[in-house]
Amino acid sequence: MHSKQLGFTLIEMIVVTALTSLIGIWAASAWVQQSEDAASASMGAWLLMVNNAVDQMLVRQSEVLIGGALSVASQKDYADVWHPSLSELVRAGHLPKGFAQRAPLPYEIKINVLEPTGLCLTVGCKIEAITSVVPIADRSNSADNISRLGKILESMEGRAASVTPLAPLRIRGGTLDLPNPPIAQMNVLPQGSLILHSFYDATAEAQFLRQGDRRDIRLKGSIRVDGDISSGGEIVASGRLSTAAHLKIGASASPGAACDESGLVAQSSSVGLVVCQGGSWRSGQQQVGGSYVMKVGVSCDARDHWKIVQRNPQTGDCSCPTGFKSQIIALWRYPYHYSEEEFHTIHCIPE
Repeated sequence: MHSKQLGFTLIEMIVVTALTSLIGIWAASAWVQQSEDAASASMGAWLLMVNNAVDQMLVRQSEVLIGGALSVASQKDYADVWHPSLSELVRAGHLPKGFAQRAPLPYEIKINVLEPTGLCLTVGCKIEAITSVVPIADRSNSADNISRLGKILESMEGRAASVTPLAPLRIRGGTLDLPNPPIAQMNVLPQGSLILHSFYDATAEAQFLRQGDRRDIRLKGSIRVDGDISSGGEIVASGRLSTAAHLKIGASASPGAACDESGLVAQSSSVGLVVCQGGSWRSGQQQVGGSYVMKVGVSCDARDHWKIVQRNPQTGDCSCPTGFKSQIIALWRYPYHYSEEEFHTIHCIPE
């Protein structure tokens, strides 16, 4: 009687070992792929937050970017508003304070705001920004992997484009198709790079006044202000300029001094208001230069023994203010006095 053989044959052991190895390799490969997909999805979500932050930044800084205003906030938050960093976007409030500034995958981020073109201050223009996402060469051997790029683009909801081995001189995505490089200031992007595009229509900015506005504003209607109006420059009105309170003039000038433009008004400590006329400052009371009385052969005095006021109240002397000249309007003596004393009444008229 033959005994039964127990256990596996050598061939059976080889088959079982091979199948077990294949299952292990497949499981490891699936795990690696899942890890890669998860990292790519995280990278896409991270880039989406960066892109949204740049969009918000363009809106908030639009007045500065189009040259319509000087923003104290932009000078505080950004060293260069045309090239904001991730830390500056966090500080400005466009990204949360706990935002991870290192990308989930080894990429380097650079943001370039493009200079707007067109009549931004009068008609309006568009503001654009390009965010380049370039793989770090020594750490991203699979950066040009089509599967990875596709997963990132999918997570970005079509708002990005990439450089692939299939078209290294184009940057293509669901909504973008740009040359490589996208702008002249950039170098050709390596394979595996991504581009995010931000866009803001600043046309509406040309229609409104804002704080720190640097434009020459022209209003066709009236403007009414309940408070004070303070201007460091010129205020021009083709119609009447009126105020219910006092008009305060801070500029000062000396009568007779040279001036630049006829019609300017300033204050003078000696004659009150002065007006620029004919290249020199003149008293605002052009027809009232004062008058005085001269007694022939006698020096100017406040009163003589006949109680006659002699000095010109505008100069405090027997003279005319600057810009006026003397004109004798009367020669007289006391009719009941036999003295030879003669008086001249002199009026100051504009030169």
